[in-house]
Amino acid sequence: MNRLKDCHSSFLREAAEQPVDWYPWGEEAFERAKREDKPVLVDVGAVWCHWCHVMDRETYSDPEIALFINTNFVAVKVDRDEMPSLDRKLQRAVSSITGESGWPLTVFMTPEGTVFFGGTYFPPVDMYGRIGMKRLLKEILRIWREERGKIKEAALALMDYSPSASQTPSFDVVETAISSVLSSFDFEYGGLGTGMKFPHPTVDNLLLSYSHWTKDDVDKRLVLFTLKKMYQGGIFDQVGGGFHRYATDREWNVPHFEKLLIDNAELLEDYLNAYLTSGDPQALDALELTLEFVLREMTTEVGFASSVDADSEGEEGGFYVWEKKELMEASGKEWDLVNKVFQLVGEANLPGGVLRLRDDSSDLAKHLGLDVGSFLAHLRRVRETLRTYRDSTRKKPFRDDNLYTYPNCRIAEGIIRAFPLTGMGLKEALRVVGELRRRVSRRLQGGGEGLLEDYASALLASLSAYEVTGDLKYRDLSLSLGEELMSFLKPEGFTDSRDSREVPVMDTPNESPNSLALRGILKLGLIEDRFKVPEETLGKMLGDYYQGPPFYAGIISSIGATQRGLAHVVVIDEGDGLADKLHREALLTYHPLKLVERVRIEDRDLVTPLVRSMIKYGNGSRAYICVGNTCSLPQSEPDKIKLLLKSPSPQ
Repeated sequence: MNRLKDCHSSFLREAAEQPVDWYPWGEEAFERAKREDKPVLVDVGAVWCHWCHVMDRETYSDPEIALFINTNFVAVKVDRDEMPSLDRKLQRAVSSITGESGWPLTVFMTPEGTVFFGGTYFPPVDMYGRIGMKRLLKEILRIWREERGKIKEAALALMDYSPSASQTPSFDVVETAISSVLSSFDFEYGGLGTGMKFPHPTVDNLLLSYSHWTKDDVDKRLVLFTLKKMYQGGIFDQVGGGFHRYATDREWNVPHFEKLLIDNAELLEDYLNAYLTSGDPQALDALELTLEFVLREMTTEVGFASSVDADSEGEEGGFYVWEKKELMEASGKEWDLVNKVFQLVGEANLPGGVLRLRDDSSDLAKHLGLDVGSFLAHLRRVRETLRTYRDSTRKKPFRDDNLYTYPNCRIAEGIIRAFPLTGMGLKEALRVVGELRRRVSRRLQGGGEGLLEDYASALLASLSAYEVTGDLKYRDLSLSLGEELMSFLKPEGFTDSRDSREVPVMDTPNESPNSLALRGILKLGLIEDRFKVPEETLGKMLGDYYQGPPFYAGIISSIGATQRGLAHVVVIDEGDGLADKLHREALLTYHPLKLVERVRIEDRDLVTPLVRSMIKYGNGSRAYICVGNTCSLPQSEPDKIKLLLKSPSPQ
C-alpha cells in the first residue's frame, strides 16, 4: 500500500493499493521533489466522479505508467471535497494554460509549487482524440530535462483569487444579470445554454427574486419551466428520487450519474421556492421525492453522506439504466401505465436506457383522464414498485459517508425550511445543527479548522433552525457563528480561511462561499444590526464578472435584496394557538431574503430591544411584518402576512 491508506478521504483511500507511489498534498511531497529535482504530478478528483475512477483504473493502475511516474515524478493525489480552495486554484491555473478544467484534473507542477501544464482526463494511450498518459509523461520529462526554460515561461503560481475590479451595488447590477441570463436561456428545454446542462439554483433564485421585486411573472415562469423540464428528464432519478449532478445533453435526458448531497440540498430549496411562488404540484412532487431520497439513502447516525457514486459494479450508471424487457418485468401489472408515462432515452450510448417522463404531468394526467393530483399519487405507487425491484436486484453504488460540514449544513437548512410544508426530516436536520459549535470544523465531528463554506453554511442552518423552532439556543448559536464568520471579512469580501487571501465569489454553479456568507450575515443583521457588510465590499465582491453575471447570481440576489428591502417577520406568541398559524404563514410565504422570529412572552427579557418593543403593544398572538425600514402594525390574520410580504412597503 502507498501513503494514502490512513487518509480520511474515501477518494484517497480507494487509491491506496494503486502501484503509483501517491503522496497526500503536503510539504513532504514537494520537499522530496526539490531534493531529487523532479516535477510533481498532481491528480485532483472525487469519489463520486466517474472519469476519476476510469483514470484510476485504466491509467494509474497500469504497471508501466506507474513505474514511469514513480521513477521520474513525485505523485500527489487530492480530494477536491477535502480541499476545495486548492482545487479552485489548480483549476484556474490549468484553465489559464490549457483551457481545460473539471475532474479528474491532471496538473504538472515544479517543486516550488508553480503549475506549468495540465488537463483533465488522460487515457493510458492515445484515444478519444486525446494524448495518452504514456506519451504525455515522456514529453513532460523531456521538456523538464532539456528545455527547462520553457517550463519557467509557462509556469503560473497558485495565486489566491481576489476581485480585481469593483461594481456599484445598485439595482442596475440585478438588471444586467437578468439580461445576461435571458440571453443564454434555452426557451425550448429550460436552463442555460444548448449543450450539456447543470442545474443553476442560484440563477433560479435570482429570477424568482427579480419577479418578486418587479411584479413581473415572466421570470418566475421561466424558473418553473426549467424545473419541470428537469423533473421530467433523466437528470432526475424517476425511480428513487433525487438529482444526478448534470445532464450530458440539452434535454436533461442522460445524466452523469453521481448524486451529490450539495446538489440535492440546493435543488431542494430551489423546488421549495418554486412551489411557494407557484403552487405547482409537480414542483411539490419533485421536492418531496428528493427529500425522501435524501432521508432514505443518505442518512447516517449523525448526519448525511456526502455523495453516491456514479458507477455500480464498474459500470457507469449501472444501477440506474434499464433494458425494456427488465422494465416490463419490474412493472408487473403496472406495465401499461409505465409504458404510457415513461420512455427510455440514451440507449445508443448506454447499456440500456434512462427513464424519463414522456411529457408534462398535467398533460399525461389529461391523456389518462385523471386530475394531476390523482395521477401523481398513482405515479408515486408505480415509482415505489420500480424502486423495490431495483433495490432487490442490483448492487447499490458506493456511498461516501464522510460527514463534511458544508453539504450537511446546506441539506439541514433545506430540510428545516421545507418542514412546515412536508412534515419530514426535522429530527435528522436538527441532529446536524446539534453538532455545531462556535468553532466549526471541516467535518461535523472534527477534521481541521472549517473554511468559509463551512462557517457560512453552519450559520444558515442554525438560523433556519431558529426560524422554524423558535428555540433561542439556535439564535445564540447563530450569533456566535456570525461573530466567527465576520473574522473572515476583508475589504474585498470574505476570505476562504482566516489565513487566506482567496475570495471565492463565483458560483460553480453551486452557490459561492461568499454568497452564502453574505446571505447569512444579512439575515443575522436583522436580529442584531452590528452584523453588516460595507457597501464598498459588496461592490468588490462582484469583481469583474470573472465568468459572466450568471455565475455571480447568488451575490447579486443578496445585493438586490439590500436595494429592495429585506423582510423581517416577528410573531409574538401569547399561547392562544393563533401563533401557530401566523408562524406557518410567515415561513411558507416566499420572499427573496427573509428572517422569521417566533417569540414567547415569557422570553421578553432574552430578546433584542426591537422585539421587546413589539411585545409591549397589542393583545393576543400577533405578527409584525417589516420590509426594508418599514414595519406594519400588529397583524392577527395570517392572510395579511402573505399580503404584506408581497407588498413593497407594509402599511
